[in-house]
Amino acid sequence: MVLTLGYQLSGTLALALASHVALIAYVALEWPRLTRLPRVLVTIATVMILTLPWFSGDPLQALLEAFNRAAWFGTFLAALSFLREAAATSPLVRQCGEVVIAQPPAKRYATLSGGAFLIGVLLNMAVLNLLGTMVQRANTLAAAAGHRIVQEVRARRMFSAMIRGFGTAPLGSPLSITLAMILSMVPAVDWRSVLPLGLLTMLLLLAFGWLWDQREAPRHLASLVAKPVSPPRGWVPITRFFALALAVFLAAAALDEFAAIPLPISILLTAPAAAFVWMISQRMRRGLLRAAGLSAARLRRRAPDQFGSMRTEVCVLAAAGLMGTLIAAAIPSETFAELLQMLGLDGLPVALLVLLLMAVLPQFGLNPVLVGTIILSSMSQPELFGLSPTLLALATMSGWTMAISSSPVTTSILIAGRMAGVSPQVAGWSWNGRYVIAATGLLCGWLLVLDRIVG
Repeated sequence: MVLTLGYQLSGTLALALASHVALIAYVALEWPRLTRLPRVLVTIATVMILTLPWFSGDPLQALLEAFNRAAWFGTFLAALSFLREAAATSPLVRQCGEVVIAQPPAKRYATLSGGAFLIGVLLNMAVLNLLGTMVQRANTLAAAAGHRIVQEVRARRMFSAMIRGFGTAPLGSPLSITLAMILSMVPAVDWRSVLPLGLLTMLLLLAFGWLWDQREAPRHLASLVAKPVSPPRGWVPITRFFALALAVFLAAAALDEFAAIPLPISILLTAPAAAFVWMISQRMRRGLLRAAGLSAARLRRRAPDQFGSMRTEVCVLAAAGLMGTLIAAAIPSETFAELLQMLGLDGLPVALLVLLLMAVLPQFGLNPVLVGTIILSSMSQPELFGLSPTLLALATMSGWTMAISSSPVTTSILIAGRMAGVSPQVAGWSWNGRYVIAATGLLCGWLLVLDRIVG
């Protein structure tokens, strides 16, 4: 993490190479404890590295870029994990959990899905760590009146709400990597046209998710627990929680503005420091110096579990990022354009194909960034395919949303699955598979409507 951030700030190649060695060492140390999926992906990535000279004209440059991507993903997860550690001991998190759990199921879903999007705009995947910890600590067997089935259903519905809410970020967040990538790769796209329609699509999906949750609600279990009673603090803890998330983002934005450090790097620099300040504030009754010492001691004591527990996410994302970069380097970007011309696709069918490719291919382990890069680089002039730039952007954003709401190899599903105590396949496919299929159909119809509007 330190080496990668140092490389991002200084451009010193030696730091990048050292970070690659550290990442390889981490994977090797954690290998005995890895499950099947990360082992398979790491093995495939290794085979691709060994065969790279046969598929790349500049294998060393391709390998450097691939390992830079892999190290970046590991750094992203490691830096944001500090916020999870701070949240684990925070009374504020417990209070927020009490407020959320005390809501009727319908309102609870709306609170979590909307909160996952809003906080996710600011903190990206850290929101899953924070809200996941909140749900874990509040969804106790006692809160479910001793009924294990109620506790399990609550966990499924609440984590699904988080996944679906966070998944709408590519549509509604002006700070998402999705929008940034689209704007840089398709110059004809105007964010003033895309972002309002993206926000409207995001609201459509949030409403659809709420209706889907109501449709699948196990009403036969309602009589097993007493009607929730709102805690005396009301919504004050939620307000304080939003203020905390906003403060972390504003600190990162200040680095971006005054130190000219790009926002993604600023967030990764700010997150550990903000988490440490948060931990100190929880122990201030001991005095500032004593609180700082206790917080540092906890971080040191918890480090093996803090970083070791991320082994699945780090290995899956690092391997996927590495493979995606190598594939992009080996396959000419014109391939997709040539395929569309050969099939004779034009206009709206192209947009629907883009949506489906973005949603389906990540289910087989391909990183959405890779899929989007290949598609957008092949369609930098969408007018050639009878497609408006706005519709191409919305199709890409919509498919990306479906991918990170269901694919077992995406970070959102990996984090949510680990925190919920289920496999990524259960969190992605069992919990959200039918929802994603139905939502994809809804989005196809929505693109049909938008095609008539934007042309």
